[in-house]
Amino acid sequence: MTRAAATAAALLFAVLLAGCQAAQDVASDSASAAGAQASESAVRELSSTVCPLVADNDISDAERSTLDAAIDLAQGLGVESPLLDAAEDVNDTDGTPPESAVAELAAECR
Repeated sequence: MTRAAATAAALLFAVLLAGCQAAQDVASDSASAAGAQASESAVRELSSTVCPLVADNDISDAERSTLDAAIDLAQGLGVESPLLDAAEDVNDTDGTPPESAVAELAAECR
């Protein structure tokens, strides 16, 4: 292999590596954007399910069942949100949840 051919091969290899890195960066950025959109969508869905339950600053046993299902779904989707944290605080209590926990959840809905 001549020196010119070796130089050309090395240059081609460098270009291919740069192209692969650029493609990997684009794919990574796209995956991150898709993940962020999915998370935002899941939080909106959680909000649309949970917030009407506490609009009156109270939560019934039937509403707690709906709350529990919404929390399970959000956790399964990997949602991290103050709204989810507040919903979990309400749901984790035995019996009637403290007014402060329900008020905190209602505040997260505003």
